[in-house]
Amino acid sequence: MKDKILLMKRKILLKNKILLENKKLLMKNKILLKHKILLTKHRILLMKHKILLMRHRILLMKNKILLMKNRHLLIKNKILLMRHKILLMILMPNLMTNMCQPKQNLRLRVIHHRTNLF
Repeated sequence: MKDKILLMKRKILLKNKILLENKKLLMKNKILLKHKILLTKHRILLMKHKILLMRHRILLMKNKILLMKNRHLLIKNKILLMRHKILLMILMPNLMTNMCQPKQNLRLRVIHHRTNLF
């Protein structure tokens, strides 16, 4: 009888030990799952960051293109200003001599000079 009771106690102790180990394993498993979830979130954030970096690079390239266009337009503007100055220098003496004439003739001569130059 004592042997049976001892055997039952051993079985109960063994079951308790197994249950405790199982509990520990379950806790470890929970921690590992949380860690895995955090890793996937981290990967997602890394991908979003890469996408944002690519967008930033694209915007930088667009900005460079716009800067180049702006420089080109500035150069064109300088050239047009120089042409305008040259035209003014050419037309100025004519304007001074034609001050006494009617305005219609003056306009015609200015148009005539423009067509001859360009």
